[in-house]
Amino acid sequence: MGASGRRLLAVCAAAVGVAVVPLGAWLLAERSPTDLGSPAARTTTEAEERSERTRSADEEWRWESFGGVEVQVPADWAYGTTGTPPCLQASDPARTPDGEDRRARPYVGRPGVVAAIACPEPVADPASRAPYLWFGDSRPAGQRRYDGGWVEETRVVAGVAITVLSDDAAMRERILGSARPIGEADSYGCAPEHPVVADPDARPSSDAGGLPGLGDVASLTVCRYARESARPAPASLLSASRMEGRAAREVVDAMIAAPTGTGPNAPGDCAAEFALGDEVMVVHVEGATGETQEVVVRYSGCHRHGTDDGVTVRQLTASVTRALLTGPHSPSSLHEGVGRLVRTDRSPAEPR
Repeated sequence: MGASGRRLLAVCAAAVGVAVVPLGAWLLAERSPTDLGSPAARTTTEAEERSERTRSADEEWRWESFGGVEVQVPADWAYGTTGTPPCLQASDPARTPDGEDRRARPYVGRPGVVAAIACPEPVADPASRAPYLWFGDSRPAGQRRYDGGWVEETRVVAGVAITVLSDDAAMRERILGSARPIGEADSYGCAPEHPVVADPDARPSSDAGGLPGLGDVASLTVCRYARESARPAPASLLSASRMEGRAAREVVDAMIAAPTGTGPNAPGDCAAEFALGDEVMVVHVEGATGETQEVVVRYSGCHRHGTDDGVTVRQLTASVTRALLTGPHSPSSLHEGVGRLVRTDRSPAEPR
């Protein structure tokens, strides 16, 4: 989205990663294969069955989705922005609470705001170089070799360029080899497309009675989409994650506790065609009895910010934005009003 006529607070994804809840690596407990045909298994939720079918045998890996494909990466990788200049990455001052330098932490990057800065080298120097997975690299498929045994390889899967930099050939092959097109839904339950992408006035079904009608919350799935005018890949899905138990309940409680209406808004800061921004989020909340409720979250433009469960529209709050706009869902730019809700003193990508 261009910044002309709008006052946007540009926030690099790594700088917005102020995780209140770690969204990217939630996995369900493993069940024995013999349970799959049992009556008890047939009473499990659709989300549990999908997770059982698609989860990695190694719990230290997680799925990342973008543009109609999903890829596995180590679960402890952080998040950044595709194309972050290596010299800027090397000067990142972020540190862990005990003072450890965080510059060499591997990460997953998605297209976003990148500083206009030229670097003398295509990758960072070895002392601060970090492995990464990039979605949406503009370079052709193939390998690029660097010093110290580091190799950067790009493959195109279902029209999406996937690039991995690593000095570990086996890890690079495992990541790239795991890439696959998303069918009806990815491993978290997010569809590649959603009606809200094309219809700015779309609202969730109210059949479940909205969020309060669900009772106890068991889990939620977060699906972030590019609006049709800003799609960077063949499909609109930008990222996906899942949250369970207490973490999910706290997010839903924060949504219900928010004031009704929309906000914070500044409609005069955007031209009408940019009022809703480039992105929209759909949260699928599952109750303990298996009933589900969709919630549309608008945060990306200048107007109509809030959550909508099909019954009640509620304003964005710091508790909601900090829980949702983080990790794989870190936006590359926000209007200053929403940006103030997200900002925190916590270091980038540091979980609570």
